[in-house]
Amino acid sequence: MAASVLHLLETLETRLEQKNAELTALREENQQLKQQLAALTAHAPETPAPMHAAETERSAADSHASQSLPQPAPSVTSSAEPDAPDTPAAPPSPQALLKQWYQRYPNAFFKGHTKPLKVGIHQDLAEREPWSGKLIRRALANYVNLPRYIKSMREGAERVDLDGQPAGKVDKEAAQHASERRHESPTKNASDRSATPAKSSANKTKARADKLHRRDQQPASKPVTSEKIEQKKPLSMEEKLKGLQQKFEGR
Repeated sequence: MAASVLHLLETLETRLEQKNAELTALREENQQLKQQLAALTAHAPETPAPMHAAETERSAADSHASQSLPQPAPSVTSSAEPDAPDTPAAPPSPQALLKQWYQRYPNAFFKGHTKPLKVGIHQDLAEREPWSGKLIRRALANYVNLPRYIKSMREGAERVDLDGQPAGKVDKEAAQHASERRHESPTKNASDRSATPAKSSANKTKARADKLHRRDQQPASKPVTSEKIEQKKPLSMEEKLKGLQQKFEGR
């Protein structure tokens, strides 16, 4: 045990001596370099030292780089009056909101060839739009009730989200429901068109009947008697004289 400790101490002392010798050699070499540098400086004073020139070039490069970097814009402190509080914008109509969606979500809402929308798309719209859920549903209903959208609801057709990314496919039940709506629309339109002329004709008939009824309710004019006609005839001169004579005789 003691022998190993002594051996370790000897090893450490040997290494220490080696390091001291290396350090002494480095110091001597450094001293020689300093002397050589002093001699070179004395013989050529007009030539800058290489180290000094390198430092000068480096500082110049740093200065150029700092000048080429964009400077942060100074913060402008405005002394103007504080901005008025933002007034909430009036909500648009469902039709106007749908027109905005055509511009805001061109990969989901189409004016021409239409693609089915993702199931639950109203929830995505509610997260992005500042309007009420009722307004969003009404605007969405205007779009999904369009004939071109109903026509796009084919079984297996790919649905899209607001960014136009695939979001599932149209199942059989949804496609069947859309098909029923497609068949109902022409029938409903035809019945509406046929009902309009019939209603107009009925209104005209009713108005004509009311007019005849009012005319029947008016009292009949009395026939003009022949006596009144005779009284209205002008009297002759003889009749006038006879009448005056009767008046005097009566007195």
